[in-house]
Amino acid sequence: MKTWVCSTLASFFGPMQGSARLYAYLKKQGHNVSLRDFNQDAYFALLSREYLEQASERLRLITDSAKRSKFLREDIGSLLLRSSNNAIRQLLAKGIMLGSPWYRFIRASAIMKKPVFDIINAKIKCDNIFYALLDDKGFVISEVERSREILDKKFLSLPPDEFFTHFYTLLAGKALIDAAYFPAQLDFGLGFHGTAYAPRVSDIIRAVKDERYNFLLPYYRKEVIPLFIKEHPDIVGISITHTSEFIPAFTLAHLIKNESPETHICLGGSALTEVAHRVGKNLPLWDFFDSLIVGPGEYAFSELIERLGQKGDLSGVPNLMYKEKDSLKRSERLQEFDINDACTPEYVSLRPKSGLPLETASGCYWGRCIFCYYPKQGTASLNPEHQKKRVRNMELVLEDIRKLRDRYDPIYIGITDSSLHPKRIEQIAEQNLKSEKKINFSAFIRFEKEFKSPEFCRKLAEGGFLGGQVGLESGSQRVNNIINKGVNLGDAEIIIRNLHKSGILIHLYALVGIPGETMEDAVMTYDFLKRWHRMLTLDWQLYAVYILEHSPLAKRAAEFGLSATPLPDDFLIEVMRYEMEQGLSQSESAKVAIRFCEKLKRFMHPVNDIMDIESVKLVLLAQKSKGIAPVKIKKASIKP
Repeated sequence: MKTWVCSTLASFFGPMQGSARLYAYLKKQGHNVSLRDFNQDAYFALLSREYLEQASERLRLITDSAKRSKFLREDIGSLLLRSSNNAIRQLLAKGIMLGSPWYRFIRASAIMKKPVFDIINAKIKCDNIFYALLDDKGFVISEVERSREILDKKFLSLPPDEFFTHFYTLLAGKALIDAAYFPAQLDFGLGFHGTAYAPRVSDIIRAVKDERYNFLLPYYRKEVIPLFIKEHPDIVGISITHTSEFIPAFTLAHLIKNESPETHICLGGSALTEVAHRVGKNLPLWDFFDSLIVGPGEYAFSELIERLGQKGDLSGVPNLMYKEKDSLKRSERLQEFDINDACTPEYVSLRPKSGLPLETASGCYWGRCIFCYYPKQGTASLNPEHQKKRVRNMELVLEDIRKLRDRYDPIYIGITDSSLHPKRIEQIAEQNLKSEKKINFSAFIRFEKEFKSPEFCRKLAEGGFLGGQVGLESGSQRVNNIINKGVNLGDAEIIIRNLHKSGILIHLYALVGIPGETMEDAVMTYDFLKRWHRMLTLDWQLYAVYILEHSPLAKRAAEFGLSATPLPDDFLIEVMRYEMEQGLSQSESAKVAIRFCEKLKRFMHPVNDIMDIESVKLVLLAQKSKGIAPVKIKKASIKP
């Protein structure tokens, strides 16, 4: 059976690990399978001249309305400026200056060019940028196209100033798409984003046919469906790793089903696993696909291919939900995946010096935090127990790293485990120190006692450990004890200092709103971030606590004085509404988190102005891998 494994629009900095690992496994089992990366390919297609011309034409059609309405002009102008972080204004100023007859008198004078550029730039405002764009869109699109081609060919191999300049230019292309399809947006860290749709079944069904807002429809029709017709796979697997991928994935599935109703479409991925019980309650969604795999897909998808090839009964395929006539069924078998059976991911469509993700264990070895659902990730049964089969043998991990290094020459490898134990980090570092060709790596970590040793931290740094992400959760020891975080704040401060001194970069996670937490506790978290911000070189994220349906906090709600209510069944998210007997309420937690984040913004790395925080972390780690510390990286701009 000819099979496609697909990823969809998710992150400009991809690639996606799940589909690449599944592809490698299916190949090893002897299946006729191809990996289709409609994530990175989509970004570079959408930001090409052809698609940007289409977006600008959509904007041109509202010219008459804009002439009559100053409010509309200002709305569009504000959107173009905000969405591009002023990159489109700077590009237009540069285009106007270059196209002026008097430019030949100043082009050789750097002293003159800068002030003239600044004057033109200042005259482009919300109410006139729309007309400036219509007059000079050719220059803007040409510059975006040039930067797109350079990033496509060189990507993270570029020096940081060149990389950020070209990425900043791409924001002008993003702004064109955002303005043409508003309120849907092209996001570099979350793919399909914006407020055009909520994660509800009715919105997804509307989105897949929505010519007004769904900017992926032209791309799929022009690039993907002709390829599908040419190859005509019998089975298409689509991976969904984040809720932002729902609309890209279901749109792709819908178009394939329209073209070939007999093609079996199977959905999977971590985000879909978390809401599989909700998808099972919404039969209209199943018009777009035929089956769904809960948990890792290797065993189940391989067996599904075999059963479909034999036209056999699907009830024996493990971890499968499937449609049979007009009813939904759940397979009789539940089978947990042994990560030691996984294959090294095989990636396609990589840009030069991409960072590559690699999972070495599923779940979390600590697994005791009351708010966290991580321990259940990577399982079909949502069992939080950290079993041996969930931790990949270290010899296999080291072999995975060697293969990825030799095949793709990545700028670094990002270990995606919920938390990587210090001993396993040390083993990777020791292997690097023995190797003639070191490969840098990052990881999620915990504040473990091993990091209290400066010598240990220096050893890890010398062995290629760049740093990564760590959960503090609260600046109040009392709240961390309630959480059962197992973190001593005194130790955390020592560790932050040791990591910083050894050159290891870290990003800190924190939250407010744990049951029983007071405003005084929340302020302690804010104060902690403010006090240590100079050593948090990958910045931080501060959230209001979420209560998820499968989290320990939801199951122990009464114990913590909570009254939690799931959202209606047609919402494909697990976040619950809740009321608190004491402490910060749900709305108060959200307000406090937003207020603290705004107050802390001034301390964050300036690159956050042009990228989302997840992208910032990836890029700063990549530059660190080249020996460039975050402090040396400046904010990008368009030069006159």
